[in-house]
Amino acid sequence: MVTKLERNPKKFDTFELYTKLCAQNSLDITDSQSVDQVIGLLKEALKENHKNLNLVFGKRVEAMFSVVAASLGKCCLIKQEDGGEVYCNENISIPDFRLVLKDRSSFLVEVKNYHREPFNNTYSFTKKYFESVIRYSELVNCPLKFAIYYSKMNWWLLLSPDAFNKLGNRYVVEFTDALKQNEMLTLGDEWLSTTPPIDIYLVSDPAKPAYINEDTGETNFIIKKVLCYCAEKHVKGKEEQKLLNIFALYSSWVETSVEPILVDKRLIGIRYRFEPGGDEYSENGFDHLGQISAMVSNMYKRITESSSGRVIAVDTTREPKSFSILIPEDYKSKELPLWRFHIQADKG
Repeated sequence: MVTKLERNPKKFDTFELYTKLCAQNSLDITDSQSVDQVIGLLKEALKENHKNLNLVFGKRVEAMFSVVAASLGKCCLIKQEDGGEVYCNENISIPDFRLVLKDRSSFLVEVKNYHREPFNNTYSFTKKYFESVIRYSELVNCPLKFAIYYSKMNWWLLLSPDAFNKLGNRYVVEFTDALKQNEMLTLGDEWLSTTPPIDIYLVSDPAKPAYINEDTGETNFIIKKVLCYCAEKHVKGKEEQKLLNIFALYSSWVETSVEPILVDKRLIGIRYRFEPGGDEYSENGFDHLGQISAMVSNMYKRITESSSGRVIAVDTTREPKSFSILIPEDYKSKELPLWRFHIQADKG
């Protein structure tokens, strides 16, 4: 698992920004009044950017992708590509990241956030922009991928440039075609399924008071232990329990009921049930939980959003390993059976 290298943005990034703004505004970097003038410029710019929701969401998705890529376990290096000065005599656009995998293959990634209905709209780039990003990849002799986050579905798709078709002065891709050519498996992504339902029991301490107000639904008790069940089977293994709680909180399944358990008016515990969306379970014995990348994205959104869903942070200092859902290749369990789908891109 890759770790985030420590940096000192307060010392180095602020000084770099200060010197650039001084150069742009013909200010003397050694003059103390220049500091006040630059702070004024920054304050004005931040107030404007604070209102720019496209910028906020776009930057949050960029940061989210780096965490997703790091947590999936196939990368040994993830480096921001579009930072620092660049000198070039050609029309180029610089992608967001350079990724190096454990097999030492590497590629550039341009990250995009797409917030429209994917089945009703095609994703497209202008010809000028699309070809300028490809030109940069050619100059540095490194392949290019586009990582598109379809936010309404919480899906990541990783596409090569040849997934797009030229249509007039734009390059476009239909969502169904993009699904067929998705290369997220390269980063270690998987589709997971298991047998519903998932039940989480919070069991009260029998030695302490425990009650529920039946009028308001308010409860008061101390948790003694947590019991986990999958398809009515008790899950006892620590790794299985960890996975089960991740699936309950971050998969595509939804909380369908919260039921207090009472014996002689004493609150024994509370059962939380999680099930696939829809009215019925599938007939084949397992239901899709979603992609690992989608679960990691849900974790990331949880810590960068308020309870009302408002974005309150773009980046996080948490290590990628705290987002990881790494499952051993030889994983087997009767308590928590998993179906793991490796979806390969259709390259024709």
